[in-house]
Amino acid sequence: MGRAFLALGAALFLSACAQLPLREAGDSFSMPAQWESGRFVLASSEGALVVIGISSRLARRADEIDAAKNDAARKVALFYGLEGRVEFFQRSGASVFDFIAESSVDLRPFIQDHERFLDRLFFDPDRDVLLFDSGSLVRFTYGAQVSRVATPSSRLDAQGRPEWAGGANLPWIAGHLTAVGFSQNQIWLRDTAMRSAQAAAARMIMAGGSDMRIFEIDAPGQGSVSYISSRSEGILVDFRIIEFWIDPWDMSVYTLAVGRLAR
Repeated sequence: MGRAFLALGAALFLSACAQLPLREAGDSFSMPAQWESGRFVLASSEGALVVIGISSRLARRADEIDAAKNDAARKVALFYGLEGRVEFFQRSGASVFDFIAESSVDLRPFIQDHERFLDRLFFDPDRDVLLFDSGSLVRFTYGAQVSRVATPSSRLDAQGRPEWAGGANLPWIAGHLTAVGFSQNQIWLRDTAMRSAQAAAARMIMAGGSDMRIFEIDAPGQGSVSYISSRSEGILVDFRIIEFWIDPWDMSVYTLAVGRLAR
């Protein structure tokens, strides 16, 4: 699947944006330019949290702005704190086919009514909106006190990915964690990006430690069977995405995020 997009003029969404105060986004790159590179840099700084809302394709393009805005508001809610639980279970027997691995991630934002953030999300319709075949991306700014993050490395690894996607040269903030999340293509880019962000948050929670159990039993007729289970729980605050990359070959998403483990 390619990354074809449609240019957007201000007039096209004038009616959809009429109630929204406009201000410039936090960086100097237009959304079409970032779409071409596949790298979306969310250059938040003191006083300005930058989030990108994603909408799936709707009957009217104008409705996608509202859907993307709601997606962005949910990401703002995550910035103010979330409680998470990550569980993993693995069973392996003597046969190569006797293997089971399962995992689950449960993330619950402290603020459930994300609608409270909608009126404070701003965008420039000339620079911050991008339409593509199966939806829209809209870059919003939200007034909040955020810690500045060093700009991620612009170098690519041997596979053509940003270095940070492979865990190299990760930016950092004192007292914060940096993590990379990944998700394979989920058909809709919105869902792929969401799962990738969830994976990054799960990694941060797991970094706080896990309650792990490892044991082995002898099953009649099956030989030795080993079990591994782990459970990690924690609270993240100041969680935000600082860059994500869309792989042009399969539309999978890598997410670079930072956050602070409060418990």
